[in-house]
Amino acid sequence: MTNKFLIFNIILFSILTPGWAQSSVENGEKYLKENQIKQAKKVFEEHKDNIQAIEYLGDIASFEKKWDEAIHYYEKLVENQPNSSGYNFKLGGAMGMKAMDVSKFKAALMLGDIKTHLNKAAELDKNHAEVRRALVELYIQLPVFIGGSKDLAQQYVKELQSINKVDAYLAQAYIHKTEEDQEAVKIAVNKALEEAKNNKNLVERNYMNYELGERAASLGLKPDMAVDFLENYIKNYNYKDLKSPAWAHFHIAKIQASKNNQDKALSHINKALANKFNFPEAEKLKQQILEM
Repeated sequence: MTNKFLIFNIILFSILTPGWAQSSVENGEKYLKENQIKQAKKVFEEHKDNIQAIEYLGDIASFEKKWDEAIHYYEKLVENQPNSSGYNFKLGGAMGMKAMDVSKFKAALMLGDIKTHLNKAAELDKNHAEVRRALVELYIQLPVFIGGSKDLAQQYVKELQSINKVDAYLAQAYIHKTEEDQEAVKIAVNKALEEAKNNKNLVERNYMNYELGERAASLGLKPDMAVDFLENYIKNYNYKDLKSPAWAHFHIAKIQASKNNQDKALSHINKALANKFNFPEAEKLKQQILEM
């Protein structure tokens, strides 16, 4: 009787485990939606054999800027699904971010893998805007003798024009910025703002709200529109976003200060300081606001 009961439990456990694991992963997803990153991470770490949990762990590591950890998880994903555009993009992106933190020699050694994964992601998905944005920046940043190419960067901008015009104009603005052509940057950013205003569906990723708002604020363009984009970024901030909401509050405070709205400026700069420890730029701006 005991043996039969034991066998029954083993069989029952083997049947229910996949469903239970998926349920747990879904609990982790709920934590993510609530921006409870640490709780979500604990859940996913209990299911490292689950492909979705592995991806979330990689994404959380990227959010925390733990690039070696992110690369470890994304390599598992690419090994499991080598022809996934999304996984190749995430792996190439994490490698690229790590390359920015290491010596030039180590970064050069990583360059081949970065290019391989990003180019493969672009080839696998002809409508992948993010990877084309990354490739524009990569080919513009690299010196010519190790593979940099303005022509290739412009080719990806051209492809972006038929995928997402907001991404295309932001990418073009990036190229002009590296060329130190301020007027051309303003024209490109203005076009991006107009496209985003006329078709809100083109703002496909929350981080685009930050890009549009930050660039407009930095260039003194369309202040009201810039505030709207930055407020949307704060409202929808999540683990996929690269910049702390503190920076969005900082740029809103700067805009409000330029309009002599001291109370609003002070409110946002205080929120910036509450969100980010050691923020000298915000400390300096707060002093300027108090002296208005």
